[in-house]
Amino acid sequence: MGNMGAMVFLGHCENEDDVHKYDSMEINLYTPDELTSFTEYIYLYIGFTRVRASDGSGLPAIIRAAGMPGGIGHTFVKKRFVDPCPTGSKVIVGRGGNKRIYIHSTLADNPHIDKNYAQSLEGLNDAEKKAKKFGDWSAYLGQVFEEFRDKHYPDEPDNAVHVVEPFEIPKWWPRIVVGDWGFTAMTYIMYGAISPQKRLYIYREQHFIKMKIEEWAPFVKEYLDLDSPRAIKFCQSVKQDRGLEHTVHEQIEMALGHPVDLTGNTPGSRIAGKILIHEYLRWKQKYLPAKEIGTYSEEHAMWLLRNRGLEEYKSYLATFNTESVDESNLPKLQIFNTCPLLVEAIKACSYDKPRDNKPAEDVAEFNGDDPYDTLRYMCDAADKYFDESAQEFDKLKKQEELIQRLANTNNWTPYYRQMRAIENSSKFTPVRRYHK
Repeated sequence: MGNMGAMVFLGHCENEDDVHKYDSMEINLYTPDELTSFTEYIYLYIGFTRVRASDGSGLPAIIRAAGMPGGIGHTFVKKRFVDPCPTGSKVIVGRGGNKRIYIHSTLADNPHIDKNYAQSLEGLNDAEKKAKKFGDWSAYLGQVFEEFRDKHYPDEPDNAVHVVEPFEIPKWWPRIVVGDWGFTAMTYIMYGAISPQKRLYIYREQHFIKMKIEEWAPFVKEYLDLDSPRAIKFCQSVKQDRGLEHTVHEQIEMALGHPVDLTGNTPGSRIAGKILIHEYLRWKQKYLPAKEIGTYSEEHAMWLLRNRGLEEYKSYLATFNTESVDESNLPKLQIFNTCPLLVEAIKACSYDKPRDNKPAEDVAEFNGDDPYDTLRYMCDAADKYFDESAQEFDKLKKQEELIQRLANTNNWTPYYRQMRAIENSSKFTPVRRYHK
């Protein structure tokens, strides 16, 4: 090994951008320790772009990793290594002929283990004890939003990404602003816009720590005056009476000079909000069983038309209409890469601890979870504006057609009449003006 000039060295990769420190390297043996502390991107980038054998060297290209259940990389490690063969010791052949294998081991397989460490594991909750003592990958649920992608992976569809480059949002797209107030904790403001394709874009975020309302409000008001959002919402906590002349809700309204509605926090809303975010992050088409579509028969269609009438004929044809499952707007959530706090909060979400022998369904609270909470409120508020944005888009197209027709005919009478009809057919409820 020494004659060939090979080296053994230690390195780190604390953040995903650190992978580029290894761009010029050619690695024959890559041995990441505690693999579940890595993100999937770090593992795949180094493993599949840096690990290779030089021509004529006679050396293999190998990746050998060790780790235990839990951590930010739990989900991808389980899917890649454990799920194909949970008992292990089976060679799996992947894309490009690359082989991988999972070797299952437990605490009992190490004869040199510290007895005090083994005893300390008995004090853990059942899930963590199963994970660390017995190597049970199902006991540790890992990252909540495993479908979230802030980078695109080459083996996934083009739409499997949620973080995008900023672009200029059309003025007429409905906009929503949602805030999560805090003083010692963060005050976080999220700005969203609805596209005619019924997709929610998070295009701006602001955050303030240990700042009074009158200190951060001018920074927010500047954008509110510029964007003219259809709705401004804050979490229910701002309505609490804290023994002052005005509630926090009233103070925020006065400081912003805009009406502020409250989010609909109800029992179970946290779980419902999490489920809604899953739907907004979904980038896979819904599965439609073949039996629901069936096989079209022209002979049967004509028989229905002759013997059962037009309605049953149309009903039969409608069963083959797949427009309802054409989800070309997936994922429904897109985040500008200028919103790093939100991106990191989504990636950091893990499940709360199980209670009363029931599996955890809610996201555990953590420092910096304010963007996640705000996203729940934003997704809940966005649904009602999807149709409005599509209608506004249709209205603009009709107006453009009238303008083009006027340019060709120079006939103003039908132009005014039809333009008035378009305006009357698309009346939107205006945002109420602020009043004390």
